[in-house]
Amino acid sequence: MRTHITIIFVIVFFLEVKAQHFTHDIGVFVGSTSLQTDYGQRENFGSNFRNNGMAISVAHYLHFFNKTLRWDPNNGMYNHIMVKTELQFLGKNKLEHHGIYAASQSYSGEQLRAMKGTARMINFGVNMEYYLRPLEEFFYPYSEMVLNPFFTFGIKYSFYTNSLKSDLGDWKEDRSVLPQKYTLENSLAIGSGQAFSLNLGIGTRIKITKKLDISASYSYEYFFSDKIDGLQASVVENKSNEWLINMQLGLVYHLNFNTPLFY
Repeated sequence: MRTHITIIFVIVFFLEVKAQHFTHDIGVFVGSTSLQTDYGQRENFGSNFRNNGMAISVAHYLHFFNKTLRWDPNNGMYNHIMVKTELQFLGKNKLEHHGIYAASQSYSGEQLRAMKGTARMINFGVNMEYYLRPLEEFFYPYSEMVLNPFFTFGIKYSFYTNSLKSDLGDWKEDRSVLPQKYTLENSLAIGSGQAFSLNLGIGTRIKITKKLDISASYSYEYFFSDKIDGLQASVVENKSNEWLINMQLGLVYHLNFNTPLFY
C-alpha cells in the first residue's frame, strides 16, 4: 500500500512541476454521499438513500488552454481538459439494515434492525475533467458563455475507519446478538484500512464573476474492496464491493490568468 501511495504522490508532483507556467484554480466543496454496502437489501430505497453522510473537499485544478504547445498549436484537446487534484473528507456515514428482511418481526429481523455501523473516509485522488465547450471561451472575461458541462474520471486512494454496534448487546462479548451470517469466521473486518477506487461523473461549471465559478457534480465511486463497511465477503450474500454516490456543490476561484489570452 505504501508503494501505491508513493506512486500517486510522484505523479502529482510531476504534474505540479510541469505546470508552473499554466493556469490554476482552487476550489472548496460540500456535498452528500450515499454509501452502498452490505448493510440493507440490495436495490432498496432505504439502503440506497438513507445510509448517507456529508462530504467536504478541497481541490486544485490545472488547465492548459492558454499555453501554446508545439505539437498542438491550436490547443484543440487542451482547450477542453483540466486535471483536478482533490482531498476529500467523508464524514460519518450511518449504516443500517433496510428492506423486507430487516422489517421482519422475527428475531433475525430484530437482530438486523439492532445492527448499526459507521464509516469515515479520507480520499486523495486525481481526476481528468473533459469540458464540452472550449475553456478559452469560457474563461475569457467578456464572453457570454455561462455554463460549461463536463465529464470526469479518475482514481482515488482512500483511508477508512468503520465501526459496529448492536442495540441487543456487546457483540464483542456475545457474537450471537448479530445475525447468524455475521457470527461466522472472517465475516467481519472492523477497524481501519485502505483501498483504491475508480471515480466517474458528470457536472458543470457556472460562471458568476470573472474569477469565480460555481461547480456542481454528480459522481459514482467504485471501491476495489468489500471491507469498507466492516462486513467482509466471507459468505455468498456479501460478495459485492462497496460503492458510493457523491453529489457536490462548490466555489472555484481562478488563481492566475495568462494575460495574452485576454485580448
